[in-house]
Order: sequence, then structure tokens, then C-alpha cells
Amino acid sequence: MEKTSGSEARERIINAAIELFSQKGYDATRVSDTASTANVNKALIYYYFKSKQDILDFMVDSLLDNAMSIALDFIQTNIVQMIKNGYLHIKPDRLHFASDEAINIFIQNSVKFYEKVVDYVIENKDIIRILMLESLKSGKHQNSLFHFMKFMNKDEKNPLFKIISGAEQDFVYSHEMILFRFFFSIIPIVSFAAYFDDYKAVSSLSDDELRSSFLSVYKIIITSLISGRDILLRNNSADT
Repeated sequence: MEKTSGSEARERIINAAIELFSQKGYDATRVSDTASTANVNKALIYYYFKSKQDILDFMVDSLLDNAMSIALDFIQTNIVQMIKNGYLHIKPDRLHFASDEAINIFIQNSVKFYEKVVDYVIENKDIIRILMLESLKSGKHQNSLFHFMKFMNKDEKNPLFKIISGAEQDFVYSHEMILFRFFFSIIPIVSFAAYFDDYKAVSSLSDDELRSSFLSVYKIIITSLISGRDILLRNNSADT
């Protein structure tokens, strides 16, 4: 085994585990396999991680923490600022904008944010693929995908909720908004990352072409939610 720095060795262990978990599956991968691929001994793996499961926990936590950072940046620089400027009011069933210009600015910034998210999930598509595979099994990580729902918890432990509710006192997460965000926002982008390589192979699209096509579909979806100066989050039949 070649000598290496502590931080480099830890990174190699993580990268080796990602490669093996995504190719062979979590259950089929042994710690010795990870050690061999990372070119370290097993003792060093156990120095950094308590177990194989601890490695997977680290992957999941890192993925969610970084996703949270991207979302927080968007919330702070776009949504909160628009609320403070009087351009945006968040209601349980819709986002209401003060002017057509405000809604156009929001959409432009949302597209830029979504581009960052897409690039992030593509970069981490192997981890997301592992996450999806594990979510379909019985075990600790069966509900791993639902960890994304911590972004929608209605309490002070959720920084997204805390920041938005601090700027908009009337803000609440309705059941429809939570369901919409999870099944029509989070799951599609997670699925896109997980099946990115497979779809690229059958469609003969390049990385850039597939990314561009996915973003184009997102723009169509978000603009389809616009009604006047509102972005609808729920269809109230009583209002029509």
C-alpha cells in the first residue's frame, strides 16, 4: 500500500465505496473490496468509519447537507429578498407576485437555481443511484429518499422553513405543497440523476444535450403553473 495523507486516504475510501456500491450494490460490497479499490488497508477504513454502513451514512448526509446549502443560498438571495422588497407574498396555495416583472425575475432566478441543482445531482449521480437502490430494500436506508423531506419540516430545526417564515409570517407548508415538492420536484430530479447514464445510452444524447433537454422541460413545467401574477401550488376549484 502506498503512503498517502489522511485526507487523501479518506477521500479515496469514499470514492472507492461509491464506485463499488453503485456497481456491485451495497450488500455485495465487502470492506475488504473497498480497501483494495482504495489501495489502503482495512484498519485505515475502520479508523475513519465505524462500519460499511457508516460510510453509506456519510455519503447520504453529505449529499443532503450540500443540497441544503444550495437551497439555502437560493432562498436567501431570491425568495427572502423578494419578500422584503414587497415583490412576493407566499400563500398556502400559491406564490403571489406584485408585478409581471417580479414573476419574470423569480422564474429567471429559479431556472438558474435549478441549473445548479441539476449539475449537482449529475456530479453525484452514483451516490443518488445507490440511495435509490437502498430505498427499495428493507433496512436502515429504506426511507433514505424521504430524508429530503426534512427540507419541508414545519419547525425551527429546518433552516429553509425558519428563514422563509422569518421573512413571511404567514408562510406555512400545506400538505399539497409538501406532496408537490416531493413527488413533482425532488423525485423527478433524483430519478434523472439515477438514470442519467442509462437514458443517455438509449437516447444517444450527449451529456450536454441531455442536461439541456431536462432543463427545457423544467422551464415548461414552471411556466405552466403561472396564472396571472400567481404561481399556483394547488388548484382551488372553488376559485374557478
